[in-house]
Amino acid sequence: MPKYILMPKQVMNLGGYIVENQANLGYRDVLVGNPFPEAIKIYVPIYGEDDVVAIEHLGILVHRLQEYESLVEELKCLEQQVKDRRI
Repeated sequence: MPKYILMPKQVMNLGGYIVENQANLGYRDVLVGNPFPEAIKIYVPIYGEDDVVAIEHLGILVHRLQEYESLVEELKCLEQQVKDRRI
C-alpha cells in the first residue's frame, strides 16, 4: 500500500486520498495533523473508517469534517492544536 510522509507539525486535508466509491464515510473529509517533531508515514488511500482509525493510533490528530463545517476554519483550528501540542 502506498504511503504519504506527514512532515513534523504539518496539517493536511486527505480529501484527494479518499476512495469515495468504497469508503462510504459519514463525513465529507478527513483532516490530519502531525504534532510530533519527526515525520510519520501514513497509509493512503483511505478505503474506510478502519484506515482513519489506524492513522489515529499513530498519534496523529484527526478531524472528521462534517457537511456543515468550514474546511478553512477547521484547518486553522487543527493547525493551532498541532502548534499548541507539547510532546
